[in-house]
Amino acid sequence: MDGDFLIQETTDLVSGVGGGNFLVLAESQEQALTACEAAVALMRQVPNVIMPFPGGVVRSGSKVGSKYAALRASTNDAFCPTIRGVTNTQLTPDIGAVLEIVIDGLTAPAVASAMRVGIDAVVALGAAHGIRRVSAGDYGGKLGKYHFRLHEIMA
Repeated sequence: MDGDFLIQETTDLVSGVGGGNFLVLAESQEQALTACEAAVALMRQVPNVIMPFPGGVVRSGSKVGSKYAALRASTNDAFCPTIRGVTNTQLTPDIGAVLEIVIDGLTAPAVASAMRVGIDAVVALGAAHGIRRVSAGDYGGKLGKYHFRLHEIMA
């Protein structure tokens, strides 16, 4: 209701790369968020990438497709701890929270580099800080032409 609102009238547009992502699976929400915040802080130092969600972290990871024909995407239910009893879960009983980091950039190597930096930060915290697993959304080639395979990135 008060203050100034500034908007840029024109901006440049360039082609980029979307679809980099990884999931942090932890015992608790606090542990998952702490790990993601540590990862995002380091990933922001990688040139030519952004984490497009607020704070760099996504609470409700998505998947391509839905049981409703009108929806192109829906919640990645296999990674939702609160509904694991009514879905085909990918979670073990010790996982109480899953957060996602999405990475977009100017080039595929830049996105892969940011993913490696972020995953290294999460892994460095390790099991002592409640981290149980790192995974990624796999959309079967339906999200776009870029594929970021964790085993290759971390090799």
